[in-house]
Amino acid sequence: MVVGKVSRSAEPTQPSEALAVASATTAQGTTVAAAAAAGASAATAVPAVKEGNNNNGAAAAATVAAMTAASTQKSVKASKATSVSRTDSQADDAKSKRDEDGKSTRSNIATTSPLSFPAEVIAEAAKGVKPDNIENDFFDPSFYKNQVAMRQHDPEKRPKPAKREVIHDPNGGDEANLIRVIAKEVNPTGDKLCYITVKQATFLGAGAFSDVFLGYVSKTPRHNSKEQKDPVAVAIKKIWPDPSREDRQIGVHRCLDHINLVKLRYYYVCVHPRTKVTMWTLIMDLMPSTVAHEQSRYIDKGKIMPFLFVKMFTYQTFAGLQYMERMNYFHRDVKPENLLVCMLTGKLKIGDFGSAKHYKQGNRLSSYQVTRYYRAPELCLRYNYYDPTVDVWAAGCILAELVTNRIIFYGSNNRDQLFKILRICGTPTLAQLAQCCPGMPIEDEITATAYPPADWLKIVRRYNRGFNSVGADFLHKVLRYERSLRLRGDEALRHPFFDSLRNPSGRMPSGHPFPPLIGINC
Repeated sequence: MVVGKVSRSAEPTQPSEALAVASATTAQGTTVAAAAAAGASAATAVPAVKEGNNNNGAAAAATVAAMTAASTQKSVKASKATSVSRTDSQADDAKSKRDEDGKSTRSNIATTSPLSFPAEVIAEAAKGVKPDNIENDFFDPSFYKNQVAMRQHDPEKRPKPAKREVIHDPNGGDEANLIRVIAKEVNPTGDKLCYITVKQATFLGAGAFSDVFLGYVSKTPRHNSKEQKDPVAVAIKKIWPDPSREDRQIGVHRCLDHINLVKLRYYYVCVHPRTKVTMWTLIMDLMPSTVAHEQSRYIDKGKIMPFLFVKMFTYQTFAGLQYMERMNYFHRDVKPENLLVCMLTGKLKIGDFGSAKHYKQGNRLSSYQVTRYYRAPELCLRYNYYDPTVDVWAAGCILAELVTNRIIFYGSNNRDQLFKILRICGTPTLAQLAQCCPGMPIEDEITATAYPPADWLKIVRRYNRGFNSVGADFLHKVLRYERSLRLRGDEALRHPFFDSLRNPSGRMPSGHPFPPLIGINC
């Protein structure tokens, strides 16, 4: 049986929204200079607003003045705002989207008062800005003072995917590469307002809704930028204006704290001084590469990634997903481009939480989620009450891909994706379908042809003679139709497939000791 599609290098792919590859030499030795001049525009007068925006500006100013006055009282209450999150979908999924995201959600978010800005100062800075962002749980009125022009303020200036690598403006132009801004630092007890200096350096990659850069950030005292702390290399994710996405993404990401998940450090909003368009920026952990990029390097050499790396990355992926499920979240876009790695240390972190969502059993969800090749069968069947095991299925697809150098289920569209799964995993029985999509009517065509169950040892050994029955057993237990029976959590981490990682003195090929592996010897 021939499966999948050969390699990543054989066809063009978009760079990862999370992080592409940062040059090791670029990430070394660069320092962040004082940014008083770059941030000076935040204190200047706001230009006149174009005709037609005055009503919005007045509403924003009035709202901000009230918010700021309230925030200076003796104690600050936790904000419990209702947010409405909307995501993209195709027309036939629009109703599912409304059912999923139209329900309001509430969160307890400790807030801090603005950094001693008088109400009238904030109100003046807010003139001309549409009040939509004030309704965001994570927006702070102090962000209005971040009046800095960014390319991402104007979607018409966004380069086409094939030309995104050329994002560079040596003369500054409409994009400031060194700024001092007011940001919120993520903190378990409540996000804290602070000043940070941000230096944008190298373009790393782009996704559908964002651009990502290598950069450097340092905390800066309010009145003396010369006393700032040493800069730290970070990933800077700039989200193109889309008020439906920031609230949920930040709301999920700020709650996650695990060694195998990219950590959100800071977030803030910049306001274009002239157009008053707002743009969110997220400051996150930086990792030097992705699973997708590293696999493509081996493919280009005609080789398969060594088993040590395959097991190391798979283990950490399952450890991160176990944590997310325990916290009642699912990622919904697990793919090689979103698995960020360091080949020297063997560390892996799951990134890009743009599609992540809080999970509550029984909630109706949009089935148009997860990149097609890693989409679980219940999603292909448009089942709207799925659970975090869709991430487990995706992780199993990635493992199969790493050991074969093939995208194992290479569907051309959603329906073709389903039939690719049927041909490889076998035709599901009625009992299996009942556990995959309970209560959902199934077309007769789905079960019309009797495909035999997958023989993963035979499938994988066609491309990788070193694969054994232990690995085949792991794949078989992960890539199954019955959602509740998919191997995950502690049971997955204890599987014999990972036994070679349980050596306390084990080392990577670079000589580095094995990275911390949660639960490896439990």
